[in-house]
Amino acid sequence: MKEDLTKAKEAYERGELDEVFSLLNNGEVNESDSEANMLLGMSYYKKQQWGNALNCFNAVTSVEPENKNAKGYIDMIQNILKFYHKDRFNP
Repeated sequence: MKEDLTKAKEAYERGELDEVFSLLNNGEVNESDSEANMLLGMSYYKKQQWGNALNCFNAVTSVEPENKNAKGYIDMIQNILKFYHKDRFNP
């Protein structure tokens, strides 16, 4: 798993997100593996898959409650999901 995680990090740096997902078993990562969940969450975030990203970042914070990086992503996703512009969405 450690070798796959290293390869997944390299793929993420190259912007090959589909390779990240395939290396990390299409998101089937142990919930206690915060490093893999963080990488998956960032990959989902880049693909704008907010629900999957949020689940990964919440898994990270359940293991590491003080992880500022994961908390930052959670806040950004929640702000995106809360966005409402009354003049644009109401005719």
